[in-house]
Amino acid sequence: MNDIAAALDLDAIAVHRRERTAAALTLLDPGSVLPPDDEDLPLTYALAHHRLEGAENAARRRDTTTLDWYRNTAAPALARLAHSTRLGPRIVIAPNEDEMIRGPHSDTPYYVLGPDTTSAAQSLAALADNAFGHIAVTGLDELVEAHAAVICLTGRRSPDQTLRSFAITRLPATVFTNHTDDAAVLGRDLVHEAAHNWLNDALAALHITIPDGETYFSPWRGTQRPAYGFLHACFAFPLTMIYAARARLDATGAGNAVLADHERQQRPRLDAAQDDFTRAVKLIPDPGLRERLDSVFQHARTL
Repeated sequence: MNDIAAALDLDAIAVHRRERTAAALTLLDPGSVLPPDDEDLPLTYALAHHRLEGAENAARRRDTTTLDWYRNTAAPALARLAHSTRLGPRIVIAPNEDEMIRGPHSDTPYYVLGPDTTSAAQSLAALADNAFGHIAVTGLDELVEAHAAVICLTGRRSPDQTLRSFAITRLPATVFTNHTDDAAVLGRDLVHEAAHNWLNDALAALHITIPDGETYFSPWRGTQRPAYGFLHACFAFPLTMIYAARARLDATGAGNAVLADHERQQRPRLDAAQDDFTRAVKLIPDPGLRERLDSVFQHARTL
């Protein structure tokens, strides 16, 4: 499986996303579920999980007003936050730090779309759309289209600062990331987190649980990590390597330099991870998914 687009084309994910979306919407508002159009599925899938998470948080607080909002009013209200982009309808937000929440399901503060959510400034929406343009050039646009429908920009950083991005399993198709003013660099981080969301969906769609009894040395963290986290890194970082190698050809200035440096950093890390990756990927019982992960990893090592 030499073609990266083919490696990322897994029919079971779309089936899983439709089933999960329908199940979430049925819990929120029984009897009102309509199957989403293919173009709208990524955003519908993401919004269903934001509503479910928000409703659960409200129920824990015994906040019946907010619970009712998530059940009865949220769908059209949140849909109005979406705007048209080259990758289809997206929601781009930029909450303040004090609007982020801490919960038992994430080690880091995260954000759930709610009644007080507003869209990000037009300049940030344009930055995201320009990042989509860089991603399209690399051929990874279908990955980001499906797995980064809600983009939460968590603060601006200068080019010399470390950028931090993350995704959480309870909010699929949502990406949290810092940003600079460079769209090509933002594109890299969207690819990285979309990759994590893809793998989470693939594992869920194929009903795979990765055993956590063994650990593997992560050259990205400089420490031993459980197989789940290690395999996630061995999928997401190779995809950012592929993105950087392709996108820097059209990137200019600081963006070009950042992507070239990213390539230089990833080569020795991928080399160092190879032997452990070969062992760890055998923990995945589905041969097709094993082949997809190996195809992405080995392609990145050829760059």
